[in-house]
Amino acid sequence: KPNPDVRVRCDASVEITDDIREWDYGDYEGVTSAEIRKQREEKGLPKWDIWRDGCPGGESPEDVTNRLNRLIDDIRKRWHAPVIGKKENVPKDVLIVAHGHILRAFAMLWVGKAIEDGPSMLLEAGGVGTLSYEHHSLEEPAILLGGSFMVDVVESAQVTSGQKDSSG
Repeated sequence: KPNPDVRVRCDASVEITDDIREWDYGDYEGVTSAEIRKQREEKGLPKWDIWRDGCPGGESPEDVTNRLNRLIDDIRKRWHAPVIGKKENVPKDVLIVAHGHILRAFAMLWVGKAIEDGPSMLLEAGGVGTLSYEHHSLEEPAILLGGSFMVDVVESAQVTSGQKDSSG
């Protein structure tokens, strides 16, 4: 139940960027993984791995890496660098909504891993992941595991207004 003493407001802006669009599957667009495996086997091609091979007629892992790294750099420069590790500034959260393959690739690159290594993580449809930093350091990007995506409205209002003490 919302606390009637706390006014909830949202001053978030929405930005749309092609840098987080789904992987361009090229010739494989609309084809199931099972069909791709069968086609490749019939042609005598090795087992397909999107993370290593990309998509014929579509994007390579290098293409995807370049555009996702561009987005990661932008997020860190515009939203995180001005506030991470600086107590006088309020943290800036960024919400990214996209498709599964691209979000898994994004998470890999966020923590400095290569897409070609293939993510050892799954993302459920409609799932939420949290990317963060260890020790409030831009040099230590991390994936937050085991947390829930909950916002305490009272706590957020206190932090914003500077009312929350350091023990809470």
